[in-house]
Amino acid sequence: MDFFTFDEDRVVEGYVAGGVTTYRFALDHLAPLIGRLNIQRDTLKTKFYSRLEKDIVRGCVMPPITVALIHDFEEGAAAVAVNDHIRAHIDEGFVLDGIQRLNTLARASQSAGFDDARPLHVNFVIARSRDRLLYRMITLNNGQRPMSARHQIEVLADSFFDFDSVDLKLVAEKGKSRVRAPDSFKKSDFIKGYIAYLSETVNVDNQKIIEEKLDELIASRIIESDIPTRRIEFSDIVNLINRMSASEYLSEWIRVQNNFIGFCVGAKQSIPALQEAQYAEMEGAIQSFEQAFASINVSKVNLGKVRRELVSKFIEHFDTLKSVDEFELLDKISDWI
Repeated sequence: MDFFTFDEDRVVEGYVAGGVTTYRFALDHLAPLIGRLNIQRDTLKTKFYSRLEKDIVRGCVMPPITVALIHDFEEGAAAVAVNDHIRAHIDEGFVLDGIQRLNTLARASQSAGFDDARPLHVNFVIARSRDRLLYRMITLNNGQRPMSARHQIEVLADSFFDFDSVDLKLVAEKGKSRVRAPDSFKKSDFIKGYIAYLSETVNVDNQKIIEEKLDELIASRIIESDIPTRRIEFSDIVNLINRMSASEYLSEWIRVQNNFIGFCVGAKQSIPALQEAQYAEMEGAIQSFEQAFASINVSKVNLGKVRRELVSKFIEHFDTLKSVDEFELLDKISDWI
């Protein structure tokens, strides 16, 4: 891999490097990265890329592939250090752009006359954190097709989060049935919480809005958010939820989808207070909230929507509301509805 461009991205606190390699290197090291994404666009039918497949064998130069890596370099990192990191950790990357081209390249490599020494240009995006990389992707791709902002988040969230160091258990849904795992999070719920966190809104699956417009709304909210400047990462919230799992009551409460989504949005503003709270203090606060919430006239509201919004508000102001009683909290809730 030879590098010929290097620039600093001051927004995502990362770097962008451009290089050139060979088809053989791409087949050995880049094509296998596609398998790291469990949720991704399906490989298009061969006929759509049959012309490119033939052109590869004939000697065309494909448009650059884009690969992402996550690493927190010190400010002012030298190009040689970034380039060396890419070479050493290429197998940990994610293909952001070029999945179909790499699949086509793999098919072309089986054809007579294929030259694996031909050049392939590659762009590398190295971001300091997962949140910043997602922000960069969405600002670059919003409004384009075929991958929506929500799909981009689903793709990366499914691959980014390594839960080996935490006690959270994620299970995927099989078909349309719900998986019965009382001590686990559904992966789809977790991703909704992540989208809510990024977009700072609990309205991440509003059935009253056309899906395409909802995607645009979520993307616009993410672009307008403070992701590049804030110091809190979603991993901080994951660690907090992991800590809550030690309490049976809190663990059961946070696994309710609407509670989880509201919590992910509200916790961004109150991480220090939540981290300092003892189990008994947090349990008591949540119990008071639930007692106040039980007084809502369910026939007058959309209960799921209201629960998300109120949990978000309560968690956002946890430091000032953690000690109030049921009726004082009910008065506050009545102002929020």
